[in-house]
Amino acid sequence: MQLIPGRFGPRAYLTTLPGARPHGTIPGMKRLYWTQPDVGETEVEVVTVGPNQVTIEPILFHPEEGGQPADQGHVGEAVVNEVRVVDGQVVLTLDRPLTKGRYVARLDRQRRLHTATQHTAQHILSGLAATQFGLTTVGVHIGREGCTVDFDQKLEWDVAEELERRATAVVMLDIPVETTFQDQDTQVRSRLGQIESDVVRIVRIGDVDTSACCGAHVKTTGQIGIIRIFDLESKKQGTRASFLAGARALEQAQTETGVLRELRKMAGCASADLPAMFQKTTERSKELAKEVERIWSLRLADLVQSVEMVAVGPAQIGLYLGELPRELTAVLAGMIAEAIQGAGVVVSGTNVAISSRTLDAGGLLKKMQSVLGGKGGGSPKSANGRLDRPVTAGELLNILKQE
Repeated sequence: MQLIPGRFGPRAYLTTLPGARPHGTIPGMKRLYWTQPDVGETEVEVVTVGPNQVTIEPILFHPEEGGQPADQGHVGEAVVNEVRVVDGQVVLTLDRPLTKGRYVARLDRQRRLHTATQHTAQHILSGLAATQFGLTTVGVHIGREGCTVDFDQKLEWDVAEELERRATAVVMLDIPVETTFQDQDTQVRSRLGQIESDVVRIVRIGDVDTSACCGAHVKTTGQIGIIRIFDLESKKQGTRASFLAGARALEQAQTETGVLRELRKMAGCASADLPAMFQKTTERSKELAKEVERIWSLRLADLVQSVEMVAVGPAQIGLYLGELPRELTAVLAGMIAEAIQGAGVVVSGTNVAISSRTLDAGGLLKKMQSVLGGKGGGSPKSANGRLDRPVTAGELLNILKQE
């Protein structure tokens, strides 16, 4: 059997079987994760193909491909560290060498259940999105902490919520997830071009989805439990939907419910009233920030009179070191420079603003950063940046006085 790249999208897995017909014996049937996904332990024949690398038959472990992470587990006492397709073979990388022979292979069942659940949920979402909402799946990622499916068009939350409801209905029907091997004329969701092989592996979920696929799945949709879409993100002309299914979906939902419960407690209102309460609080915060900035602005003239003067050759530097809204640091530096016809240096926390009529403002900032670290820059007239740590007035005076 030769494995070749297919054109069914990221999850395609095509098989070339010289002389074989679609209704003949399919070597792919030895991939237990295709036809018997609930088998978690079996005896296998091991063949060594490299240092700590083996192939096994039948193939129990799903390799890393098609956006789905690889299975993990044991072959004998050896730990399976990696499963990849190499030159048409599913190759296992182990933590120790194994000699040729028969061993018992055991899956990490929880990991398989997670990936198979998420992958089957993605089929349901993609199938429903295509047939009922005209959305084409263009990318898939199945991860341990989160999963995504990329659609070719914009997806709004009202549609996403309806997609969730319809996916839940499919789960509750407990539809069998079937694997078949069919000829290249089969019409499936992911078809993007001409098929270059005689036989393709098809995953069918009733009339919900029929798709060429290389991944592991649960046996029926009822094993998924729940499917939740948690976030939508614009991706060029399309949308990336973040989702989870099964136990991970429940965990994420409980986490978000916990956050919501704390917000209700802090705000003293019902969940439905939180958006209005948050908007009101945000607007009030903006008003207060403006008022604080206005009050500080009134003080700037007095702060100019209180600056400490530093002579650098014939030039004068007016130094202010103290609390100040970040938005006003450059304003005060400019006022100091204008008042003394020299350079104004303002440091608030780790924020720095320099304005100068005489010295090189950018050069002064670099001098400070050479001792204190930090980022930023500017021109001879104006410079802004941050220091890696706070600085004392005495330390700053010594730095500025250095030639």
